[in-house]
Amino acid sequence: MFLLLETICLVLVVRYNQRQNAIYTYTANEVSGFLQKVGSDAYEYLELKERNDSLAKVNAHLLNVLANKKMVVSATRDIDTAYTSSLLPQYTFIEAKVIKNSINRFHNYLVLNKGRRDGIVPHSGVVTGQGVAGIVRNVSNSTSAVMSILHQQTRISARIKGKGFFGSLMWKGSDARIFNLKDIPKHAPVVRGDTIETSGYSGIFPESIMLGVVNKVWMEPGSNYYNIEVQSSTDMSNISYVYVVNNIFRTEAEQLEQAVLKEDE
Repeated sequence: MFLLLETICLVLVVRYNQRQNAIYTYTANEVSGFLQKVGSDAYEYLELKERNDSLAKVNAHLLNVLANKKMVVSATRDIDTAYTSSLLPQYTFIEAKVIKNSINRFHNYLVLNKGRRDGIVPHSGVVTGQGVAGIVRNVSNSTSAVMSILHQQTRISARIKGKGFFGSLMWKGSDARIFNLKDIPKHAPVVRGDTIETSGYSGIFPESIMLGVVNKVWMEPGSNYYNIEVQSSTDMSNISYVYVVNNIFRTEAEQLEQAVLKEDE
């Protein structure tokens, strides 16, 4: 009876006091992140050999990229270009491990094993060796919550590779590999098989990161814009390690944009 009454009192204190509720939420997130990390580490240990082989391949790939710095000059090749852009001062990349992932909801999230103390901040992009994975939403000291590309509020500024026309890429909400590309005008020379990549206009992702391939193109009667179905290059059901992208100049660019908008009011 005593424990029951104590529990009821604790619930009431947390629910009706803003400060205590904030402390409880923060502590719960920290504990949840810690338990998820412990569970993930135990699972990873059981598959240690496979993980080591995977990491060795990634390291070999990155060493090859660093050995060919001339790729930085060309910003329209593939995802390797985006990673080598970290040699430039605008972007930095922080390696992180996925400790939780969902793909079967309308609003899916990932949890990473790194957070504020590792240099991760909200609104940073998250990419993999396959392409874009999501955008950081919330950060604690040791973990990060990432809004997946499989989230109906995620919008990625995308363009047709080699043709320049850009629009917004968003998830359709059914198949985990099928997306829609919006706002491409009807005079754009888009065809099935075209590569879709990041435009770099949002300031979240560098340009030229692979997003997918055009699977289907059609137009509704009377419309001035295409309906474009894109097959994503990223398999969100099979990701373990990601790179968190930090645009060093993003805040400065946003402040400048806001100043211009205020002058136009």
